[in-house]
Amino acid sequence: MRRLQLMLLFTFLVGLLAACGESGGSGNDSGSGAPANAITISIAYSPEKEKWLTEQIPLFNQRRVEIDGRPVFVEGVQKSSGAARTEIKNGTLDVTVWSPSASTWLEVLKQESGNPNVAVSNEPLVLTPVVIGMWRPMAEAMGWPNKPIGWAEMLALIQNPEGWGAFGHPEWGRFTWGHTDPEISTTALSTLIAEFYAANGKQRGLEVADVQSAKSQQFVRDLGAGIKHYGYNTLIFSSNMKKFGMSYISAFPMEEITLIDFNKVDPPSTPLVAIYPREGTFWHDNPFIVLSSASDEQRKAASAFYDFLLADEAQRSAMSFGFRPANVNVPLGDPISANYGVDPQGVQTILEVPSAEVIVAAKNSWAINRKRADIMLVVDTSGSMEGDKLELAKAGLETFLQRILPEDRVGLITFDSSARTVTPLAPLSENRIALQTAIGDMRANGKTAVFDALELARQELEQLPRLEEDRITAIVLLSDGADNSSSMSLEQISRSFDETGISIFPVAYGADADLSIIEAIAEFSRTQVVQGDTGDIARIFENLSRYF
Repeated sequence: MRRLQLMLLFTFLVGLLAACGESGGSGNDSGSGAPANAITISIAYSPEKEKWLTEQIPLFNQRRVEIDGRPVFVEGVQKSSGAARTEIKNGTLDVTVWSPSASTWLEVLKQESGNPNVAVSNEPLVLTPVVIGMWRPMAEAMGWPNKPIGWAEMLALIQNPEGWGAFGHPEWGRFTWGHTDPEISTTALSTLIAEFYAANGKQRGLEVADVQSAKSQQFVRDLGAGIKHYGYNTLIFSSNMKKFGMSYISAFPMEEITLIDFNKVDPPSTPLVAIYPREGTFWHDNPFIVLSSASDEQRKAASAFYDFLLADEAQRSAMSFGFRPANVNVPLGDPISANYGVDPQGVQTILEVPSAEVIVAAKNSWAINRKRADIMLVVDTSGSMEGDKLELAKAGLETFLQRILPEDRVGLITFDSSARTVTPLAPLSENRIALQTAIGDMRANGKTAVFDALELARQELEQLPRLEEDRITAIVLLSDGADNSSSMSLEQISRSFDETGISIFPVAYGADADLSIIEAIAEFSRTQVVQGDTGDIARIFENLSRYF
């Protein structure tokens, strides 16, 4: 009897191991590693493809597609398009396939690396056009959907002193919009190039001279006068628009897929609609780029993976997430419809992707033409910041200063049991050394007077001499604790900032940071809390610098 039991147990274990091998031996749906003899390829893809590719990669691995008798195994990593191009150029990102949001990044990489042969193939994977997302009531006030709207109409509204009052809605105030950083954001880069096309009245043949002309530069600056917020990426803007509604900004350039997701997931009470600029727009082709560093067998494996992703089933899946299929055999359907604020036939004029030289010239013009900023750094130096926390914060602040423009006016306030202005606001070209010295001299001690420090920062910013140019006015707050030393309350500080136009960007610093106060500050300032620790504070400050 015992022998029979042992045999049954052995049979069960063998079956169990076989079943485990069947479900996970190739490292597919369980997320385990590749088989020992696999041809492993890697793909770096832009964030908007995350949902689709995290679904499709395991499905492909389950199929055990073989090349020359060896299974193909795919590994994926999400990387923003601009960051991936930098890492590939610097040799810190080694992948077989790169799929940025648009092929423009491949042209940038070729130009910046001096290597025109960095890729061996480049094919479209899924499509989405760049649109201007506008609140439906505002778009309707401008004549949507019957009247074509573009950059010229936006510029006229920006320059109209009546603002939305010119369209019968003075309660909406001035027309404002947002813009991300073209150094890393595909949508921002495409938007900027589209602005230069519009400035020159062209749809193709944009040249470096067009970008650099005084007329074009002024057109971009004039549009920029209406920018209320800059940001790190489109997802942050999308989140804030959903959170704060029509009073946050009037419009924001985004990919069509982002607008669909905005209206489809947790639908807002007021939806966005897609404006397809009448001057023309770009298709983002989400290319499947096989890099020249790939071996022959990896190139064959990549081709097999591409064929899988271009097949009807995978393309229909992509469309369910808001992409348009690159496979022409897959018909358009929901969510590419008016139900989600978009028009299947909306793109009437497609802009030609310019040469690498023109793309880089447009990207490099950003620093010249973007709005200047007045920024007060407000840093917690209470006792809880002692040690590595404060030392690494100092390094993060140095990173921030390296990316700020010389014409930006920057100051520093530190606070513990009380707040004091350590370095008055002045152009960075004049007070950089003073700021660096003051940052280096910061020491941790005492309690935490967050509210008093914010009030002092508000006073300093409002006392600044006004300049002719409109500027971003902001406070960057770094703190790890709740207020326990201010003379002002949260309610008082909230009222103090009403109608000031000053944005507060709060960083909750450290795993033990008290979020309740920081989140309340972000709420009344209509921004988002950034959470960071000693391990990533430098990256956080680098990202924050892209808000200015």
